[in-house]
Amino acid sequence: MRHRGASFWPPGRIRRPVDVPRLIASSLAALALAALAAFAPDAARTLAELIPVAHTDLTRALLSIVNVFASLTVLIALIVVVVDAIRFRRFALTSAVLACVVAVPLAVGVALLAHLASSAAHTLLLGEPHQSAGLPVTAVTALLVGADLHGRPWWARSRIALVIGIGCAMGLGSLTLVSAAYAVLVGTAAGLGVRVALGVLPARPPEDVVRSVLAGAGWQLTALEPIQEAAGRVRYAGERADGQPVRVTVVDPDRRGVTFGRRAWRLLRLRTAAVGRPALSLRGLLEQQALCAALAAAADVAAPKALALLAAGRALLLVEEPLAGRPLSATEIDLPCATAAMRELRRLHEAGLAHGAITAESVLVLPDGRAGFAHLGAAQPAATDLQRELDVVAMLVVVATSVGPDDAVAALRAGYRTEPVAETRLAALLQPLALPRKDRPPRRRHLLPELRTALTLGESAGGPAPRLERLSTRTVVSIAAGTLAAYLLIGQLGQIDLLGALQKAQPGWLALALLGSAITYVGSALALQAFVPVSLPLGTTALVQLASSFLTLVTPPAVGQVGLNLRYLQRASVPVATAAAVVAVKEFVTVLVTVPLLLLCGWLSGVSASRLTLLPSGDVLFVLGVVAAALAVLVVVPVTRRLLLRRLQPLLRQTLPQLIAAASDPRRLVLAITGVLVLNAGYVLAFDASLRAFGASLDLPTLVVVYLAASVLGSAAPTPGGLGAVEAALVGGLTAVGVPVAAALPAVLAFRTATFWLPAPLGYLAMIGLQRRGRL
Repeated sequence: MRHRGASFWPPGRIRRPVDVPRLIASSLAALALAALAAFAPDAARTLAELIPVAHTDLTRALLSIVNVFASLTVLIALIVVVVDAIRFRRFALTSAVLACVVAVPLAVGVALLAHLASSAAHTLLLGEPHQSAGLPVTAVTALLVGADLHGRPWWARSRIALVIGIGCAMGLGSLTLVSAAYAVLVGTAAGLGVRVALGVLPARPPEDVVRSVLAGAGWQLTALEPIQEAAGRVRYAGERADGQPVRVTVVDPDRRGVTFGRRAWRLLRLRTAAVGRPALSLRGLLEQQALCAALAAAADVAAPKALALLAAGRALLLVEEPLAGRPLSATEIDLPCATAAMRELRRLHEAGLAHGAITAESVLVLPDGRAGFAHLGAAQPAATDLQRELDVVAMLVVVATSVGPDDAVAALRAGYRTEPVAETRLAALLQPLALPRKDRPPRRRHLLPELRTALTLGESAGGPAPRLERLSTRTVVSIAAGTLAAYLLIGQLGQIDLLGALQKAQPGWLALALLGSAITYVGSALALQAFVPVSLPLGTTALVQLASSFLTLVTPPAVGQVGLNLRYLQRASVPVATAAAVVAVKEFVTVLVTVPLLLLCGWLSGVSASRLTLLPSGDVLFVLGVVAAALAVLVVVPVTRRLLLRRLQPLLRQTLPQLIAAASDPRRLVLAITGVLVLNAGYVLAFDASLRAFGASLDLPTLVVVYLAASVLGSAAPTPGGLGAVEAALVGGLTAVGVPVAAALPAVLAFRTATFWLPAPLGYLAMIGLQRRGRL
């Protein structure tokens, strides 16, 4: 059989995922260096002079001798690479030559572009003509990287020789620190670019080598056929001389980047108690799989048996005896079958193992009626209680899909023999994040609540669900959004004299801004009272709204307020379902009033004494366009559109009866609309007073548009209280309608202080007082 490397253009090439971030990093670093030489030549020249040139004759002579030996070593390495490639890895020669051909013009082209901005950039990047070693270094680096020498005998020696040669060239003056770094970065980027574009030959041993390794270990196979190639490995189905089937898994070290990235993200996102300490490399993963198979066999668990773990160069081979059976996905499951699956899962757990990937394909029904496991690739030894509970939850969902929630719980009790306390905890764990990806909603959306009901006999799940995540997606997005907003605001702060502007602020207008902030809590209280079937005191309800201002420091907009209002209504003897409907209707009516108000004020901004137009003024039209574009993106992107539908559909179903009831009672509807208008009027008053405190003002319709548009964008932000997003939207809106940044930025900071920061400590005191009085 001809070796696949004996071709200059062989099939079966792969692309290493780890090469992509390396290519991006080296390209960005080279471009950053070119930008530094083009736009800050003095800084680049200072950096280039960090390593001085040797001046004494003795030092230069020694450097010249070392440079000769280093250059000879590099030359020998290149010759060895070419000879080795022609004999065994001809495609490596193809990649190396292409990388070399791409690198030199690329280095010259980027330097010429930088030269357009600064006449010194070309010399800083490539060195002086006729004496620089920059282009040869670029070519050699591209050739070595493009040849994909990782793991080859001369890889380390050639790198060391190249580094020594570059150091000697800098000491002799034929390279500077800048030109040397530029040459290496461009050569590396060119070599990686060719590897990403054309692919590389996998280090996985060919089939004849696999047969040879197995034969050397005493495993004579009469057949060996590949059955699966994915995720950094290849699986073969084989047959021994006695007819016994075997399965051979070969780890491909060239694809290690896929598993490392995915598993590292799971470790960062999820708690250790949920995912254990899984191996981050494919080799470690295969070794762990062999260990788990041995432990399962010792406990007489029906699972593939590990027969041998062999090395084939840098690759690793696992020989297993597969388990004969049909997957649950291809079997009619009944109660005895589901009970057998639960019983076998308990045996696995008693051996100290967690399966980690329970799906309908991974669980088998054996010919003798027992259940077993098709593989243990994700199994964890020394499993925690939480890991075992996650297995049970996944098995419950798998069997309940076929036999129904009640029979699935009956199988759990008969096969796994759970206690009521354990079932309560399992009910709390029935959440999408706890399931393998294939079993998550929307496919299992209606099954989870039905299983919770069957486990708890219709009662409450009994306590919060165990926390699985270290970092939720919301936390990550909040940090990223907050960082971006802070960066934008800090950039704007650097453009003005903030301290001077604050010293010139008019205290009377600032006091009026505080009054406007206080009015908002009265408006919010009126809007809530309109839909409550019992009588609530206005003062206490307003204090509850003030208390919610403290929660906005740690929750996204409206989330803390909704939760606190629910608690307040429950304490006022309002049934849970009614309280939830009241709060939902209040929020819905706020949206129904705010959006028409935004459109009306936008239209009024185009009305003047001299002319009447049906369009808003140009500046306001721009602000409305930005808001519409942001909301359109949320609707167009499939992920956010599905999220909005999931959030809005239950809200509409819940609020529609209450809205109909409110429409039939004009007094309640007028009170709700009045409350929303008072709420927005308070914010507009605070916003206008904050602007006037710094010598700026806007006509009322434009002011309302800017505030409401920023409020809409801020409510969509996942940061606590819309922090960062509201400030950026307000400043952007003010500057768009002509307010100078020097007045807009301190005015926005004063407005947010009056409506967000100062009410927070008062809200904390109000919450403590309300809790002591039994209102919360």
